[in-house]
Amino acid sequence: MASRPADSSGRPRTVRLLWSLLVVAIAVVLVVRATARKPHRGVIIDHVEFGRRLLAGDDVYGPWKSDPDAPIRPLHAPYPPSYGLLTLPFALVNETFGLRTARFAWACLQVLAIGAMAFVMRRLAVSRAPPDHSRWLSLARGRWPELWLIAFVLGARFILRDTHGGGGNLINIAMCLLAFYACERDRAGIAGLLLGFSLATKPTQLWLLPLLLVLGRHRAFWWTILAGLGCVLVTVLLQRGDHSPWLRWIEGSWALGTQRDPWADPHLEFPPFEWMNQSLRFAVARWFGEVPPEFAAKVAWGVSPGLGLDAATVGWIARVLSLGLLTTLLVAARRLRRSRGARLWLFATALVLSVLLSPLSWKAHHVALLPVLVLLLQLAMFERQRLPLTLLIGWAVTTAFPGGDVIGDDGAEWFNSIYLVTAWDLVILLLALGYAVRAARMDDSAEDSAAPQHDEPALGAH
Repeated sequence: MASRPADSSGRPRTVRLLWSLLVVAIAVVLVVRATARKPHRGVIIDHVEFGRRLLAGDDVYGPWKSDPDAPIRPLHAPYPPSYGLLTLPFALVNETFGLRTARFAWACLQVLAIGAMAFVMRRLAVSRAPPDHSRWLSLARGRWPELWLIAFVLGARFILRDTHGGGGNLINIAMCLLAFYACERDRAGIAGLLLGFSLATKPTQLWLLPLLLVLGRHRAFWWTILAGLGCVLVTVLLQRGDHSPWLRWIEGSWALGTQRDPWADPHLEFPPFEWMNQSLRFAVARWFGEVPPEFAAKVAWGVSPGLGLDAATVGWIARVLSLGLLTTLLVAARRLRRSRGARLWLFATALVLSVLLSPLSWKAHHVALLPVLVLLLQLAMFERQRLPLTLLIGWAVTTAFPGGDVIGDDGAEWFNSIYLVTAWDLVILLLALGYAVRAARMDDSAEDSAAPQHDEPALGAH
C-alpha cells in the first residue's frame, strides 16, 4: 500500500494543508467580523475622519463624537498628525464606496500585516537555525502554519481587540518587523523608509531607534530619521502650512509622559487613566503608591491597597526601573550585536519594552508581543525546551484566556487592576534577553566548530 506523500518534516502533506486552510479560514473570519460590525462603532470611524481632515486641511484634533454614547472630545489626541498619512487612503475609499468598504479594506490590511509578520518570522527563523540545523529546519518548514496558529491563539485577546475595532497596531508592528528584515539584508534605505513611516504614524516603538544605533545600523537609523521628517513635512503641507497641530501633539505627549501624578487628568484632553492601560508606569503607581478612591470604585471585585508611597517617590521608582530596562537592553545589544540569532531576540525584546515604556499601553498594543511569542514557541516545539513551554502555558492560563468574554467584564477589570499583563511583559522581556545571550553563545560555538583545525606537531618534530 502506497504511503501518503510527506513534506520534509515527515508529516503528511494533507495535514499541513489542513493547518494552512485553518489559518486562511481564521483570516477570513477576522475580515468578516470587522466588516460586519455596527456602522458607527470602533476606532476605524476615527481613523477615517482623521485621514479626511488631514487631506482637507481641517483641524485634525477638532471636536469629535463618533460614539453616540460618548462625550465630545478631541479627535485622536494622542496620535501625531502624520497618522493621517496611513488613514487618508481609507477616507477616500469611504467617500467613494462607503464605510463598509473602508472597513473591509482596513481589515484586509490588518490580515496582510499578520501574514507579513508570519513570512518575515519564518524567513528569519530559517536563517538562524542552530548548528544541528537539519531536523530543526525540517520542523520549521513543515509545522510553520501550526506554530503560527498557536501564536495566534496565545495573542488572540490582543489581536481580536485590534482587528475588531480597526486599530493600527498590527500594521505598525508589521512595518517594524519588515524594517528589521530589510536591515538584516543590508537594505538600509528600505528599512529606514518602513520604520520612519511606522514611527511617524505611531511612535510607540520609538525605542527601536537607539537599538539600531547600538547594533551598528547607522545608515538605517538616518534613513529612518529622514523618512520621519519627510512625513512631518508632508503633513504640514497638507495642513496648508499650519504647524500648530504638531506643536499641540508634542506638548500633550511630553506632558503625558512626564506628569508627576499618573492618576491626574492629562493635559490637552489626552486619554485619562483606565485600568486597561497596562503601562509600566501605572503598574508601579498601582502597587507602590495609593489608588485613588474614584478608580478603586470601578473594580467590582475590589482593589487591594498598594504600599502608599507618595507620588514623587513612585515617579522616581518608575523612571529608574524604565531607565534600567532600557540600559540593560542596549548594553546587551552592544555585546551581542555580531550574533545573527541574538539580534532577532533583541529586536523582539525591544518591541516588548516599547509596550512597557509607553504611557498608553492598551490591550491592542500588546500585539507587539507576537514576535517573541513565536520565538518562544520555536524553542518549545522544535527544541523541546521546558522553560518556554511552561511560560507559554502560564501565559495562556492567566493572560490569553481570561478575557471579558470568558470571566465577564468585572473579572477582566480586576485582572487589569493587578497588572498581571505588565508582570508577564517583564518576565518575557528578561527571558528574551537570556535567550539572546544563549543564541550568541550558540553562534560562537558554531563558528569555532567551523574553523579549520590544525594538527599539533608530533613530539620531537622540527
